[in-house]
Amino acid sequence: MKLGRLSQKKGGDVATIRTTDTFTSALKEMNSRKIGSLVVLDEAGKVAGILTERDLIINIDGYAKNSPVSEIMTPRAKLILAKPDDVLEYAMSIFTEKRIRHLPVLDGEKLIGIVSIGDTVKELLDAAKEENRHLKDYILGQEIL
Repeated sequence: MKLGRLSQKKGGDVATIRTTDTFTSALKEMNSRKIGSLVVLDEAGKVAGILTERDLIINIDGYAKNSPVSEIMTPRAKLILAKPDDVLEYAMSIFTEKRIRHLPVLDGEKLIGIVSIGDTVKELLDAAKEENRHLKDYILGQEIL
């Protein structure tokens, strides 16, 4: 499956925050949504970076609660981005090699989704279950619907 399709399947609601929003507001947003990252947008609405739980934990002692997220986020220059045509296996290799858990998906400059390691594992497990069902049906000589 391609990441653009997975992003559509998840829905178009991508949790974002602005570069000028505070450390505290980011923490509250992530906590209320029960998520591990926020895509950070600049004043023009373009992706400026990502703020993850790891960023918050690393910086919890070094920044005031009113510090802007732009001071603690992973900036776009260091951000790994995916394209809609990238496949799940690509995302899994990035998660493993780079030791990250979230991958924003951009179509050109437009943010269309974010894929997590959990999303990819779930999708791969669902595909394996479906394949397993088809193989069992084939072996037992049952008609596949």
